[in-house]
Amino acid sequence: MEGFRHSSKADREFYELRRRAYGPDPDISVDPPGLARLRELEAADRADVNPLPVASASENAADSEATADAASVEHPVPRWSRLYWAGAALVLAGGIVTTTLLLSAPRPDATLHPSGAAVDNRLPGLLLRGAPLLKIEASTLRGYGSYLGLEIYFGVNAFDSPCLVALHRASGNLSDVRCAPAPADLMMDVASSRDGFEGFEGRAGDGIIRFVLRDDTVDAYVYLIPEAD
Repeated sequence: MEGFRHSSKADREFYELRRRAYGPDPDISVDPPGLARLRELEAADRADVNPLPVASASENAADSEATADAASVEHPVPRWSRLYWAGAALVLAGGIVTTTLLLSAPRPDATLHPSGAAVDNRLPGLLLRGAPLLKIEASTLRGYGSYLGLEIYFGVNAFDSPCLVALHRASGNLSDVRCAPAPADLMMDVASSRDGFEGFEGRAGDGIIRFVLRDDTVDAYVYLIPEAD
């Protein structure tokens, strides 16, 4: 057979124009003469006839005016390419929102980790007297060290709920105890004026320290009202 399909030069031209229109980085939409030529070759290919002669420079200039408007409206961009860029834009937008939320969230003043130290031997008795209804198992208690004069402990009660315990180190008083069934957030607010002591060690002003259990760590957030001059 003779015709367009056997013209190696036309084949190469047709392949290059199709690559520019349907390849990974399409750019033919900004080349009206090239777009017009691609449509001519596609029409010839469908009809299985000899390719049209290559247009002269003057003809290309005339054709460019006729095809400029069409090129600005109809872009031969493959559907998969449009879907790819739409998906990429959604992923980028989601990343921006997540980053904004992370940066705007309050940061803890301290993060406590399991200390491995022995539990204060006063604590089981204090829990029995001060929080008997919570039924915290003494064998599950473990320490998270001290922060601003408070010793922080983690434990599990008879209902399999995680618990946080704050012991005022200087006075030996039980400052606060909180339990919450999983998967609820567990937090404990300790007031600066509780149990006969005023202020937190090294911090002036009245307020609270909020302790929040985070997997295997405890975050501490300090909220104090500055003392009046």
